[in-house]
Amino acid sequence: MTATQLALTAADPVDPHAAARRLIRDTIATVAGFRDGVVSANTVRRILDEHRQWGADIPPRLVGQVYASLRREGRLIEVGVERSDDVKGSNAGRLQPLYRWVEVA
Repeated sequence: MTATQLALTAADPVDPHAAARRLIRDTIATVAGFRDGVVSANTVRRILDEHRQWGADIPPRLVGQVYASLRREGRLIEVGVERSDDVKGSNAGRLQPLYRWVEVA
């Protein structure tokens, strides 16, 4: 790779999934807003599935990455567990965390 190519690559930090990341994060925050701060992955998954039906490109792996990032930021704190109602994946019936959304200043 030439120096020019390296410079162009470094100057173009476009995230191809930026819109999907925002949608996932906004969905999680919205669910928290409707449930007194509690975030259920079951509810988030149903809403994201609706977005997918309307054409949104949301890679399933990206959802977990956004949850992990929100936990690292201190925005999501685990407060319990619930049973997964995911019928598409292999997690149906398994316990999954319930989170509380925390506003971080």
